[in-house]
This record gives sequence, C-alpha cells and structure tokens, in this order.
Amino acid sequence: MTIISKRREKGLKTTYLNFDLIYFIQLKRIASQFSQEELSFLLGRKKGFVADRESFKLNKELWLGDVSAMAKIFNCHTVDFFRSIEGIPKEIKLWAVQSRQGDYIQYQVFQLHEEQPMELLYMLNEMDPLKRYHENEAVTFLHHARIELSHLMMEDFFNNQPKTPLEIFSVCRNRAGNLIRAVFLEQALNEYLGEANGQGLKRYKHKDMGFVYEAV
Repeated sequence: MTIISKRREKGLKTTYLNFDLIYFIQLKRIASQFSQEELSFLLGRKKGFVADRESFKLNKELWLGDVSAMAKIFNCHTVDFFRSIEGIPKEIKLWAVQSRQGDYIQYQVFQLHEEQPMELLYMLNEMDPLKRYHENEAVTFLHHARIELSHLMMEDFFNNQPKTPLEIFSVCRNRAGNLIRAVFLEQALNEYLGEANGQGLKRYKHKDMGFVYEAV
C-alpha cells in the first residue's frame, strides 16, 4: 500500500463488503473491455449507474439482481465478487479520484484515516472508451449489430414479452461473437425506437427488470 500525505477530504463512509464488491466489478469490467455506460446499459440501468458507484461519491449499493446479472456478463460466479473480511472493521472511509492520462482514464481510490495520512488502496487504468474504436471499426461493429437485430425482428423475438438488454446482447453475441459490442448494440436498438415513426420497438422501465425493449 502507498501512503499519501495527510489531506482533509471528507470522503465516503461505506462498508468493506460494498468496497470489495465495487472493486472486483471494476476489475472485471475493465478486463472485459466494457465501459461504465455499456455495463449500465446491459444491466438495464441509467447511463450513470455504474459510474456513480465506482466513483465512491454517494453511498449507492448494488442490488443482488445487479450482481447476478454481472456474473452472467463476466461469465463468473457471484462469489468471485467477494472475499473474506473476517477480522476487518465493517466500515471504511474512501476518497476516489478519476483523471485522464492521454488515451487512458485512471482511477485511484484512497482510504482516509482520522489522524494519519490517506492510503492508496488501488489504482487502475482503462483505455478511454471514446478512443477505443477507429472509425472503420465503429462502422463495422454497428453494421453487425444492425444485422443481428434485423434477424431478431424478423423472428418476432420482441413480440412475446419484454426483453432485457442483457438478453438481447447474449443472443446476438452467441450468433456473431465479438463482432457484437454493447455500445453499438444500444445504438442499433435506438434506431428501432419511436412508435410514432413506426420503427417497431419501445423502451421502458420495468418494475423488476429495469429498462427493457418490446415490440410496438
């Protein structure tokens, strides 16, 4: 651990359990090359859902359903997001800093102490999602997202019941592999929205599943 000179940031008091959960999710998210917005989309949440939690600015914890969904997204078990905290105090006070370093976003999280310098708990670097794809790559990924969605529309995939973004993503990924990227799938889905324009899909917030898509 790195000790940083003492400062007087207010910080956020949260549980060690919540800290560990968010830390392991952030590790897996970056390793899987999902941006914060992409993961929020796949969870059926608003765009800032994941960013709000990773920033440790507000005491917003995750629901069990969100954790279960992320285990499917990262192809792991829910226990992979937790570790034994026996003998560790239940609460921790955190200060998080996010900055851009060239083409990367850097995340630093510190533990604040009452009478001691703050301590660097971890530092992660992520390729800036806005710079991840070249123009030709973006065109290609969007093209394949449109193709797979057009197949689902012809198969009446959205007709029987509302579909979560994760369900849609999983089916498209099974068919086209890594040619399907969440950010472009969301963009392609948006092209089908708008009942007034006869596009074929509507998006709304389901009380249990978050944002879902259904045939108009």
